[in-house]
Amino acid sequence: MSWIFGGGNKPPETTGGFPQIPVPPPGGDKDGDDKKKSKMEYSFDSTALEKAAKAAKDLESSKHAKDALLLIQEQERTKAIEHQKQIKEYEAHLEQLKLEQVKVAGEERRKTMAEETKQHQYKAQYDDSLARKRYEDQLAQQARMNEENLRRQEESVKKQESMRMATMEKEAEIRHKHDMMRIEAEMKGRAKVDRENKDIIKEQIKLKAEEDRKTRLESITTIGSVVGSGMTAFLNNWNMITAF
Repeated sequence: MSWIFGGGNKPPETTGGFPQIPVPPPGGDKDGDDKKKSKMEYSFDSTALEKAAKAAKDLESSKHAKDALLLIQEQERTKAIEHQKQIKEYEAHLEQLKLEQVKVAGEERRKTMAEETKQHQYKAQYDDSLARKRYEDQLAQQARMNEENLRRQEESVKKQESMRMATMEKEAEIRHKHDMMRIEAEMKGRAKVDRENKDIIKEQIKLKAEEDRKTRLESITTIGSVVGSGMTAFLNNWNMITAF
């Protein structure tokens, strides 16, 4: 309303968009500025007050004062509505910024959690790989130990078998010597008996041969007698033979 009191010819225009933030004055001595501001606050401009009073008086005496007041009130109401609208738009913009910030923060948090999950997965896979490697190394080491134990057992078995075979060969050699000694003793004993019984055996053979010869002679004599008797009987019966 300053234009009514001689401040200008038309009401001030409002800037579009959000309310502008007052710009601070150029830099200088802060203490000096505070002193000047304090001095201005306590100064009294009587000329401006007189102009305002005169303008109000002129307005009241004017025939269009009522319409002017209504117009001014409407303009002020419009400016207030516009100002409220700008404030709401500004608040909506701030709310949108907050939502965007929340969204960005949520996205960053999601990315961070995803990255942490990925790192945990990598770590779990790495730990699992290390565990598998350790397990495989343990299996390989156990297999080598088993092979070494088996080799030692085989060597022990071979050694025991070799010792057993050597023992058996020694026992067989001893038995063979004993058998040869026994056979030699038996043969010597038999030879001695044979030498002692040689004459008896020869005499027995001679007697048996003589008996066999006598038996054969007796058999021949008996057969001859039988054949002779048969031939005599046959010749004596010649007439019977010729009768046929």
